[in-house]
Amino acid sequence: GNIEPRDVPDGNADVVVCDGFTGNVILKLTEGLAKTLLGMVKEVFLKGLTTKLAYLLVKDGFKDVKKKMDSEEYGGAPLLGTARPVIKAHGSSDARAIRNAVFRAVEYAQSGIIADVEAHIDVMKVEKNG
Repeated sequence: GNIEPRDVPDGNADVVVCDGFTGNVILKLTEGLAKTLLGMVKEVFLKGLTTKLAYLLVKDGFKDVKKKMDSEEYGGAPLLGTARPVIKAHGSSDARAIRNAVFRAVEYAQSGIIADVEAHIDVMKVEKNG
């Protein structure tokens, strides 16, 4: 079914299907907003001695959040429906991101999803036209 864009970051869908332009806008806007919000939180913690001490108490939690939101941590995302593993990475990816994208490609290739799509594509066509 359909999903509201505001629900995408919450993980309310395992897969979001859209055209490339829309997907890119959602991705870039979400990443930019996350970076901005983390920067604003950092500014709050750097305001004074009390906030710096408070940061020391929650520092590990913020490292976990930052890691979850780091596109370089994932490296890229698979393009489904292709005959071979294809991982789309950022044009601005550094060496760490590319390394992680290669790991994603290996996982994707070994997952069997390409064979699953090939095996079920005719069923999907019938259901759509049915």
